[in-house]
Amino acid sequence: MNVVDTHAHFWDVDSLNYPWIEKGSAFDRSFFLEDYQRATTNVPIERMVFVECDAHASDSLAEAEWVSHLAQIDQRIQAIVARTSLMDANALATLDALAAMPLVRGIRDNIQNNPPGFALEAGFIAGVREVHRRGLHFELCLKHHQLAETIELVRRCPEGNFVLDHCAKPDIKSGRKEPWAKQIEELAALPNVVCKISGLVTEADWNHWQPEEVLWYARVAASEFGSERIMFGSDWPVNEVAGGYARWFQLAESLASSWSSADRAKFFQKNAERVYRLTSP
Repeated sequence: MNVVDTHAHFWDVDSLNYPWIEKGSAFDRSFFLEDYQRATTNVPIERMVFVECDAHASDSLAEAEWVSHLAQIDQRIQAIVARTSLMDANALATLDALAAMPLVRGIRDNIQNNPPGFALEAGFIAGVREVHRRGLHFELCLKHHQLAETIELVRRCPEGNFVLDHCAKPDIKSGRKEPWAKQIEELAALPNVVCKISGLVTEADWNHWQPEEVLWYARVAASEFGSERIMFGSDWPVNEVAGGYARWFQLAESLASSWSSADRAKFFQKNAERVYRLTSP
């Protein structure tokens, strides 16, 4: 089986500024390409998509340039989701520079950790539309309680494409299923959204999660979005705190075990090729 990892991170704490990383935390170190290569030794990763790591907005271009260089070292890196702060004064210039980079396919400006209503601020919506005007998709990173405003954001931008990260980070640790499941159904009803089934183990109890409690949410997302609009992603190295790459990949394989070979290929490879406009390996 050939696998496209649609959500890989690398970060360099000595060269770029990541305001979200707490000193002394499990993430307070650099995670390099070679670390990813070691973590995936026994996983058939054929190609990968780098997703920005919420570095400071002033480092958006530097991060994308760094990863473009890494792609010359490991040619499996075939696409980049870059960052910019859409409401910064220089957002349009940054978008132009990012859009000119050959590997950049999408843009992310995280909704998570922002106050209620952030996704519907006029400047943010205008920025998302500017992303779409440049032929890029907008990548949605949010938490479950922000789904309502995110659904409305997508409704106001019907001309562009969106990718939902991590199934909108449901509250797996508490076992809360609603209104997440109903809102995922609403979001999936909008045809311009594709969902990554990724990052779920870190929304569970890191040390004690059980496969079935995580799979319930993955199955709901897969059912609502359908085989044409779901993609596998790892969210490495974030998933290292909740069991690591191999354990998450085993869970993804379990999710797809009853599917047809065609649907498994869509989930692990074909949909990513379409969404991220990947080349042959």
